[in-house]
Amino acid sequence: MKLGYALGMLVALAWAMLAQAEPLGQDDDGTIPWMIQGDETYINQRHGSFPSAGPAGANGFLSTPESSYSNILGLQLGYDFGDQGEFWLRSETIRGIPLSQSGGLGALTNNDMQRYMLDRFQTYLALAFYNRTVNLGGQSENLSLDSHRFDRDVTSHRFSWTLGKVDVLSFFDRNAYAGKGDTQFLNWCFMTSCAFDYAADARGYTWGLETELNWDAWSGRFGWFAMPQQPNQLDMDPSIGVHFGVNGELERRWKNGALKLLLYQGRMKLASYAPYVGQTGLYIGQQARVDAQRGGGGLNLQQELMPGVGLFGRAFWTGGANESMAFTEVDRSFSAGLSLDGVNWGRGQDGAGLGWALNEISGPRIAFLTAGNYDLFIGNGYLLYAPEYVIETYYRWSIVDGLQLTADWQHIGNPAYNQLRGPVDVYGLRLHIDF
Repeated sequence: MKLGYALGMLVALAWAMLAQAEPLGQDDDGTIPWMIQGDETYINQRHGSFPSAGPAGANGFLSTPESSYSNILGLQLGYDFGDQGEFWLRSETIRGIPLSQSGGLGALTNNDMQRYMLDRFQTYLALAFYNRTVNLGGQSENLSLDSHRFDRDVTSHRFSWTLGKVDVLSFFDRNAYAGKGDTQFLNWCFMTSCAFDYAADARGYTWGLETELNWDAWSGRFGWFAMPQQPNQLDMDPSIGVHFGVNGELERRWKNGALKLLLYQGRMKLASYAPYVGQTGLYIGQQARVDAQRGGGGLNLQQELMPGVGLFGRAFWTGGANESMAFTEVDRSFSAGLSLDGVNWGRGQDGAGLGWALNEISGPRIAFLTAGNYDLFIGNGYLLYAPEYVIETYYRWSIVDGLQLTADWQHIGNPAYNQLRGPVDVYGLRLHIDF
């Protein structure tokens, strides 16, 4: 199915539903079917000089002091059709200057920073999707209100589906203590597994379908999503039947904890490392790309240790014969850490976290970089390989309701897997406003 046709059908469906809906205001039962929300997040990061045996190279993290910022304004509109589902739209206006042009690291330091950033405001449609839940019986439960969900009662046996422009991380590899958002860690390797090369454009969004079956303590999810036409680019491939990302996740929950098994595979045109190992000075983005596959899987654990103290851990593996598709230059990733709720020290809206992550790359990618070549976002022209690691800690201070300030520190060893560079310390501040 062509993406343009799918988009047209989705928009037509949305407007048809809205045309039959009641005007803005209360339903007959007194509830308000509309929800309008806004948020703004400003992040400033900087680092000083750090040891380096040579220059940064074409895709290296700069060893001289530099600063960075990102600013995102989000506006979203939701409409509740009751038992017939929900429809959500979100637009984003963003500007920023990344550290080292968003390169030089597997573990990028700002999860609001996108691959395509300019020092001027850009506005785009981030999300546009329809979601419906069908109750199948069982115990009564409540789905808590969040940024893309209306508060509603459901049953423990239920089936749901979502169609449209989505964020894959809203469904897959979620973790209560380390996920994508504006209240926890900043590093990309704590919002998901850094080796999870999920379907997305350069801003982190895609088109597709996600389905989910919940049955008491178990959940199963399946998703089919569009891939970018070229790795880490904005333009999406309309041939979603040929080039696509497919995800499957099984979750088992117990009291105050959960374990998830995620498997995925992406299919698109990619360059392989093997033909170029004997050459030097090459850039992978300029090499021939052919139809290829890249996929893998991993585990995701969360567990409340005591009230207000949570443990998280992830381990993930992705095949590394081909270049990355849409996320990071990582082929194996491990992470773990603790999340602390401020209720433990009398500050119920505050929070703190401590995390550790370790990233590795495959043998073919190591050989390619060691020969003096350059990946899409990493490569100094020289490499003495070692796993890249990150230690991050943050404190989130709730100033008033809807206004939070987070102080963050990240220590990164062997940036871009190079023992000849680093370590580097990155300091950050994040201001987040909900309205």
